[in-house]
Amino acid sequence: MERAAKRDAQIGATSPKAPTGKRQPKRTEGTRPSADELAAFYADMVNSEKFLPASTISNTIRDAMLSRGLVTPERLRARGVR
Repeated sequence: MERAAKRDAQIGATSPKAPTGKRQPKRTEGTRPSADELAAFYADMVNSEKFLPASTISNTIRDAMLSRGLVTPERLRARGVR
């Protein structure tokens, strides 16, 4: 942060205009979705006919969807999820 402050001060000293962009503070973390919410979100993707990239569903999410009964193993195979 010290280097960034020095750099900003040097830029401000050499340029007649004040810097137009301000540094944005780091985004504060909101509430994270629960495991049930994540499983439901990805199950909607699997059960739809929309494009599903191969790397979208992790093993953890796959297991969560199966254990909650949100998808069937046949549907996962049909969609290319291993």
